[in-house]
Amino acid sequence: ADEQRAEAVTQFEQVLAQDAENLDALFALGVLALDGRPPHKRARGYFEGYLQALEKAAGTTHDPDPAYLNLARIAEDERRFDESLQWLKRVEDGPQAFIARVRQAIVLAKMQRVDEARKLLADTSPAGDEQRRQLTLADAQVLREVRRFEESYRVLASALERSPQDATLLYDAAMAAEKIDRIDEMERLLRQLMQLKPDEPHAYNALGYTLADRNQRLQEAYELIDKALKLAPDDAHIVDSMGWVHFRMGNFAKARELLERAYALRPEADIGAHLGEVLWAMGDRDAARRIWRQVRAEEPDNETLSA
Repeated sequence: ADEQRAEAVTQFEQVLAQDAENLDALFALGVLALDGRPPHKRARGYFEGYLQALEKAAGTTHDPDPAYLNLARIAEDERRFDESLQWLKRVEDGPQAFIARVRQAIVLAKMQRVDEARKLLADTSPAGDEQRRQLTLADAQVLREVRRFEESYRVLASALERSPQDATLLYDAAMAAEKIDRIDEMERLLRQLMQLKPDEPHAYNALGYTLADRNQRLQEAYELIDKALKLAPDDAHIVDSMGWVHFRMGNFAKARELLERAYALRPEADIGAHLGEVLWAMGDRDAARRIWRQVRAEEPDNETLSA
């Protein structure tokens, strides 16, 4: 809880040394091992160990469904989509069943089975307004996964007409508007979100990054990202945005420092692509090629790498 994750791992491992089938320790170590980039071999091992121990445990109240969901997430991250679906289908009822159905739809979309994904969502009966909202967000994400950005925007805009003060809908609709090059609409929605939730860092970051990426209003972009960074100083995506705006402003050394920090915090393809761009501009072509090869191997379809 205090973010002392390495120390937590040590304590849980000591528990397992004394009780190799301790369900709480196995599950906790699985969650902690999910940090970092895939493959998540250690996390997979802990969750599988949890399920094996659960089969032997008599009279326990522990639930297998959270482990199924985490194993599905691991398989999805590793692009083993058929396996991910199999784990999700094991969650048949109970409090996790709705989440599992939504994740099934997202995985199906990643497999390009978009009609099947949307039918699954349409056939899911929501238990109240919150689940209805989650189905709308999932439908928009399904469409986004297959690059049907105009339809995704329409789904979100329609939902926003019914719930104009919904912060998540505002943000997702703004991101959808950016995808179809409706930058004025994106900015309007994000500024509405800033008024609604002035301490929400991602609204400032999204607008600042978009301006920086388009090489427009760079001083304003810097100020927006700076505000976001003060609200969330260790958010890797915001650190990445600050590095990118410094790059656009010609401050290559500062850009490299920030992007290396962002990549250390979260070694994702988008951040690696930006770091490679800065390294290339600074003349370190071998390092740039090396990092681009690394992130392309992990996310071959990444849009930032293709840009």
